[in-house]
Amino acid sequence: MLAALYWCRETNTPMLGPECPGGGKAERLRLTPPGDARPAFQHDINTILEAYRNETGAGSGERLLGAGVILLNKVPFMDLMYEVVSQGVVVARVYWEPLEARWRLRFTREGLERVWDLEPLPVFRVRGGYRTLRRVRVFHNQPAHPPGAQVALVDDEGRPIGIGYVSRDGDVVKVHSVFKTGAGEAEPKPTTWDDVLKANDYYLYYYRSRALKFIHVMAEKVSKPILVSYSGGKDSLAALHLTLELGYRPTLIFNDTGIELPETRESVRRIAEEYGLEVLVADAGDAFWRAVERVGPPGKDYRWCCKVSKLAPLARLLNERFPDGALNIVGQRAYESLDRARSPRVWRNRWIPHVLNIAPIHEWSQLHVWLYIWANRLPYNPLYERGFDRIGCFMCPAAYTAEYEFVKRVHPDLWERWESILHRWARRLGLKGRAAEAWVERGLWRWLTPAAQKMRLASRLGVELPDWRILYKRWLEPSLEGFEEGSDGYRVVLGEPGFDPEWVRDQYSVLGAFTPAEGDERLRLEAAGGRVRLHVEKHEIRVEGARGVLGREIALDALKLAFRWANCAGCRACEASCPTGAIRVEKAPGGRYRPRVNASRCIHCKLCLDNCPLADVVAEKVYAALALDTPLAWRRSGRRSHESVVERYLKLKGYETPGEGVAEVSADSLVEPAALEAGEEG
Repeated sequence: MLAALYWCRETNTPMLGPECPGGGKAERLRLTPPGDARPAFQHDINTILEAYRNETGAGSGERLLGAGVILLNKVPFMDLMYEVVSQGVVVARVYWEPLEARWRLRFTREGLERVWDLEPLPVFRVRGGYRTLRRVRVFHNQPAHPPGAQVALVDDEGRPIGIGYVSRDGDVVKVHSVFKTGAGEAEPKPTTWDDVLKANDYYLYYYRSRALKFIHVMAEKVSKPILVSYSGGKDSLAALHLTLELGYRPTLIFNDTGIELPETRESVRRIAEEYGLEVLVADAGDAFWRAVERVGPPGKDYRWCCKVSKLAPLARLLNERFPDGALNIVGQRAYESLDRARSPRVWRNRWIPHVLNIAPIHEWSQLHVWLYIWANRLPYNPLYERGFDRIGCFMCPAAYTAEYEFVKRVHPDLWERWESILHRWARRLGLKGRAAEAWVERGLWRWLTPAAQKMRLASRLGVELPDWRILYKRWLEPSLEGFEEGSDGYRVVLGEPGFDPEWVRDQYSVLGAFTPAEGDERLRLEAAGGRVRLHVEKHEIRVEGARGVLGREIALDALKLAFRWANCAGCRACEASCPTGAIRVEKAPGGRYRPRVNASRCIHCKLCLDNCPLADVVAEKVYAALALDTPLAWRRSGRRSHESVVERYLKLKGYETPGEGVAEVSADSLVEPAALEAGEEG
């Protein structure tokens, strides 16, 4: 999916559509997908100039940026990298080099030609020029250039025909890109963002009208209280203002995860005050900090943090304040990620399925959002002007190490607290020396599994990590020592300290229609009819009478229940998920939390287990991986799916399923701006 952005040569401005203000044709920008380009703030400009100096060793870099406004387009890389767009062309890529912990810059043909007379790079002459370069990709580094340096590949006449990099051992020059000499650029007129706003006046009106129509149609169709999920970021700010334009007075929902930056909290307070709106705060308190001590830092592939700090408190709040449902307007955009590109504009969340979510700016790029914000003079979060591309938890594992550098600079106290936790976990996992340093300071902690990107980064850093099985066994207590299928079922073997068998007394009903068996000194449960039996001891759980997928899933569910009991973070996601109110989280002596289940009210739906962050993420990603000897065990067939969880909840609560009663409103079904202007009802 590629955002449709253009550049008008006549006005030297980016365009949201294919026509220039005077009626001429604008050229489509050639960007790396998804092409979700955004304006460059002054901080970004300074970063580009810093990268230019790091790369060339001299010069100011202003000529590279040329006249007019600058766009940045994020592209795939091992860390943060942007295409730098000036005067309608990509002139460079600016990126954070995690191995060197500094900003670097990679020239394109257009960028290199702009500054060629300044001799910005070391020169490597290629005999035979362009024809040779198309065939040969590696050259001996003669004369010698510094290891890791970017060099300009030139033909016999000294014209640039490509870019290369010297290997880290300094032996060879590897060709990175090849290009023919260009014809040069005409000098455009200087422009400002005010000029961009004027040039895009019609397109802003067009997209704004479509979004307004979408919100209006959905609000009328659903007829529920209107909420706006306000994160303190630009997208939710645009969604909120669109809602206010229609005359609605929504309730703001702010999810305070406990790991938000102070500027974000202040932004939420300021917006609520400015528009006179009620703010309901889904407050996670210190749940994240309690959980991280027990289950380790979250990862890109180990996102328990979102469940503990976001979804659980949000579900509790919305269940309490809007038990009969609501319409939640969300600033979600298709270009943010592949998952969001696949997401429809209308959906339900498995954690709060009675609330309908809609995304009025689903088709907008970042440029749409920023132009809308500037056109309406909306007070946005100041963090955007300090280098932050996204607003959220300050140590989000999905972020780049470059973004952590911004946090270190703006709030060093917060980052120091986080690094102290990472160092403790590195010691627990047995990481030492360069491996520990790479894990903590170079961001290897951001993955739990041996993901390809993690292993590539480790290789480039020159460190060797222990086998994932070794790390997983050290990750959780107790460790999983065995998971075996026998002739009559499954046997789970646990290391020290084991699980107190007490867990089963309060939670056995979650597993099914079990009843406590009598006449056995060990804890033993039998299913109604006596076919399946469960034996529980401190270091062992046995499932008898069920083999294959059924027995395996019962054994894993029992293991997850035991882990939940021992490590409950008090997020109360289970309470929010239970359709009968059968489960309550209580604070036990010593400050520990305990989930207790009323067996007479429990209907064995397992929703409390499927929505528990510790069971459905932590135990699934670690224990199930060890049990099935694959870090991708959570993808196994036989595991309850997201769709089945939502469907079960809706049916048990008597709500409509996501596809019933609310039809998707497509962009094609919306009236054109002119019709709205004339007051027509589409």
